[in-house]
Amino acid sequence: MRRLFDTVKYALIDRKLQREVRKRYYGNEQFAALDRALLTAYIFKNPYVISKKYLKNRQAKELHTYGETPLTTYETIAREVDIQPTDTFLELGSGRGRGALFLHHFYKCQVIGIERIPQFVKLARHLSQKYEQNGATFICGDMLQVNIPQEVNIVYLYGSSLADSEIIQLVSRLKTLPSGTKVVTVSYPLTDYDNEAFTLEKTFPVSFPWGETEAYLQTMG
Repeated sequence: MRRLFDTVKYALIDRKLQREVRKRYYGNEQFAALDRALLTAYIFKNPYVISKKYLKNRQAKELHTYGETPLTTYETIAREVDIQPTDTFLELGSGRGRGALFLHHFYKCQVIGIERIPQFVKLARHLSQKYEQNGATFICGDMLQVNIPQEVNIVYLYGSSLADSEIIQLVSRLKTLPSGTKVVTVSYPLTDYDNEAFTLEKTFPVSFPWGETEAYLQTMG
C-alpha cells in the first residue's frame, strides 16, 4: 500500500514539474520538440523500471537507485555555477540524458554524460544527433571506471545512493582534474571526504520530487 501511495504521489509531482517545464522552456520550439521526443520515447518504457531491470540482471544489492534531477534544478545549478559557452560540463550518471541536452541547448556549453545503462545512452545519442545537439555527448560506462575527460571544468554529481566507499573512490578520480575545476554535489559536500583537495565555495537550495535539499559548489585545489 505504501509503495502504491508513493507511486501516485510522485506521478502527481512529475506532472506538476512537467507543467513548469512547458511554461518555462517550451517557448523554444527546438527544445520543445527535442524534449517531447525524449519523453514520448519513454511512455511505455519507464526509466525507473529500466534501471531496476538492469541492476537486477547484474545482481546488484540495491535495485532502487535511479533518480532524475528536474530541469528547473539544472537551471538553478547553471545560474549558481555561472555556466558559459566555453565550459565543458560533466554529468556523472546522466540517466536519460534530459538534463545534459537541456544544458547544452540553453547554455551552449559542451556537455558530457557518463551513464552505465546502455538503453539510456543509445537513445540520448540518437536524439542529440537528430536534433543537432552536437555538443552533447554520452559515454556508456560506470562512472567509477570510465576515464574522466581532462577538458572538463565543471562536474555534477547527484549521487545520493552512493556508498561511502564509492564516494571515496570517485573523489580519488576527481582529484586528477585541473585546479579550479568546479564540482557540484547534492546532499553532501566532498570536503567531508577530503578537505585538502576541495574548497567549499557555497551552498544553495535545490528541489527534487522528494523534497528540498542543499547543493554544494566546491573547487579543486
